[in-house]
Amino acid sequence: MTAFVDTIVFLIVMMMAISVTVTYNQADRGPDIDPDDVLRDIGGIEVRISDLTGIEDDSLVYLSDLMALSLTQETDVDDYLKSILDTVFGVNRYHLSFKYGDLSGSIGAEYDYYTSQDSKTIPVSIGGSIDVMLSIL
Repeated sequence: MTAFVDTIVFLIVMMMAISVTVTYNQADRGPDIDPDDVLRDIGGIEVRISDLTGIEDDSLVYLSDLMALSLTQETDVDDYLKSILDTVFGVNRYHLSFKYGDLSGSIGAEYDYYTSQDSKTIPVSIGGSIDVMLSIL
């Protein structure tokens, strides 16, 4: 009987040690988020105009519309996008570039090598579309 109880206690301790080891090692891997998912989300985010621009209008617009606007006017869109991407991928672990017509902008650090990259063409409400490319380390 004592040997049986000792075996059960040993197995419980081993299971706890294995679960702690697995959990600890997975925390170091970083997020498994695909750039395609992030770009799709960026295309669907709605924000109030007054939150990211100097325009006193509380209407909701798509973030992609304000990204296009940020290429011609001073806005807080870059800071907003930077805070989202820093949270998702980590500081300086991404490069987001966007182009609307002949105008272009970018956020993040530019490197020679990325582990994953994707691009999307997102329609803009005032006409045309904005081409967005996200590269992550």
